[in-house]
Amino acid sequence: MGKIKSLIFKIYVFVLTCFFIFFIFFFILFLRGDIFNSLFGVKTRYGLNEYDSVIGKRTYAEDFSSGNIKHIFFKALYVNKHSKKFEALQDKEKREFFDSYPSFILCLELVDNGRLMSFKDVIFDGVDASFYNQKITNSEFNSLDIPYFQIDGSNDFNEQYLGEYSVRVVNKVTLKLNETLFRALREQVKFKITLVSNDDVEYSVETENFLSKSHFNILNRN
Repeated sequence: MGKIKSLIFKIYVFVLTCFFIFFIFFFILFLRGDIFNSLFGVKTRYGLNEYDSVIGKRTYAEDFSSGNIKHIFFKALYVNKHSKKFEALQDKEKREFFDSYPSFILCLELVDNGRLMSFKDVIFDGVDASFYNQKITNSEFNSLDIPYFQIDGSNDFNEQYLGEYSVRVVNKVTLKLNETLFRALREQVKFKITLVSNDDVEYSVETENFLSKSHFNILNRN
């Protein structure tokens, strides 16, 4: 009788262990991504749009509760050469798409009370990137071997409007990265960026390197 009870107990422990392992596996598999982020207050979002579209789009967004930089949004556009719509194009049309893409856009929102500001430089931690302020085609911009970025022209406020206001001001900055810079950033352990304002005040944010994730393995798709 004692041996039977011992055997039943061992079976019970085995079944309980299997159930626990299955539960953990289920939790990791199905409660990751947006659901996991929602449960634990991590405000990050990955996005994908490429279903039978000539241009594929992959995005990442993250909100920050501390620091002056409150939100970042990254968008990568690339030629979805496996789509039926792309395959139906003429060779000339295909070349035109390849001349225009990929494209890498990084948007940031920054709040420093009521300060309205413009930005004259950006520092990417671990990468010696340079500000490219000349007009150039996207194809030429991407073909440059030096890591370059551009600051969107809407950042160029007239100096007379810059300064402190009595209301909360959200400063929006849009950066365009070339392919060389995108590749270099993917190699970094962390993603850290510093915005330098027109009056030399620096604003930084650091997070996991979302660019290194398989989600942004887009260059192999072109």
